[in-house]
Amino acid sequence: MPFVPLTDRAAWKALREHHAKIRDVHLRQLFAEDPRRGERLAVEGVGLYLDYSKHRVTDETLRLLVRLAEEVGLRDRIDAMFRGDKINVTEHRAVLHVALRAPRGQSILVDGEDVVPQVHAVLDRMADFATRVRDGRWTGHTGKRIRNVVNIGIGGSDLGPVMAYEALRHYSARDMTFRFVSNVDGTDFAEATRDLDPAETLFIVSSKTFTTLETMTNARSAREWTLHTLGDERAVAKHFVAVSTNAAEVAKFGIDTANMFGFWDWVGGRYSMDSAIGLSTMLAIGPEHFRAMLAGFHAMDEHFRSAPFDRNLPVMLGLLTVWYRDFFGAQTLGVMPYEQYLKRFPAYLQQLTMESN
Repeated sequence: MPFVPLTDRAAWKALREHHAKIRDVHLRQLFAEDPRRGERLAVEGVGLYLDYSKHRVTDETLRLLVRLAEEVGLRDRIDAMFRGDKINVTEHRAVLHVALRAPRGQSILVDGEDVVPQVHAVLDRMADFATRVRDGRWTGHTGKRIRNVVNIGIGGSDLGPVMAYEALRHYSARDMTFRFVSNVDGTDFAEATRDLDPAETLFIVSSKTFTTLETMTNARSAREWTLHTLGDERAVAKHFVAVSTNAAEVAKFGIDTANMFGFWDWVGGRYSMDSAIGLSTMLAIGPEHFRAMLAGFHAMDEHFRSAPFDRNLPVMLGLLTVWYRDFFGAQTLGVMPYEQYLKRFPAYLQQLTMESN
């Protein structure tokens, strides 16, 4: 079939005409004409409730937006993503964050290889390590129990873990301290470690290549800080672990590669918080709660894959974004969490959205 530009499609043209008719209609008028609008224009999925009745849309708007999604083949693109097709056309990669939370026994192929067993092998290693740290079997170089965990990363290797820790703090181990360092300005590291004992502190260095400038600058600062007190180079292996795929650089740093947790190029950094990048999260809330979080992600994945578009939470939010950005010309999206635990969610979402579009 010949390629048809989005703005030449029938549904797009119909939306443009429809927008011209309702762009000046006030929300008060929409509610006056449809008092039950607040009940109708809402959808629930996997325990989440989306009320979109306060948006500047009518039944006709929604019908046309869903028609647009159907015209451009959104269902086929969703299926292609879940199949492991290389829908990231700029890097020619699969887009499989959904594989990170796929249950054991499910099969997702990348270049003919089932990646789900690989995912669970890493999760099992993470769980074993996290359990040993949390119950005190893993100790620092001097034999003291690890009570402080500092995650060193940047971008998706920082924003995701920080957001998850704050969001799930209620479930975290309260006898442990968790800090996050991302700024190459040394003040960030100095403040994060100011009141910590190196003998009780574990650093997680998150860098796929183990060459990321900001992350490795902070990692070297952490190494110097640790050895200044503990003295022995062998201490590095007991106070540092890596989330990386570069075993040579990890070993050169002094980290035991047995404590290196890998991930894959079919996961964008901004989507990686439920991979090994989430090791700090698992240390904070424990393997059982971490797997419960993954199960929640998987439930939403299945909802996204199978729910009709007009009852599909991610699809509806995406279509509303098209409506506001492309027809109303909106340039700003406000994300205002009322829940204090979600205070870092806007920063995480900002990176995820801006890097993905």
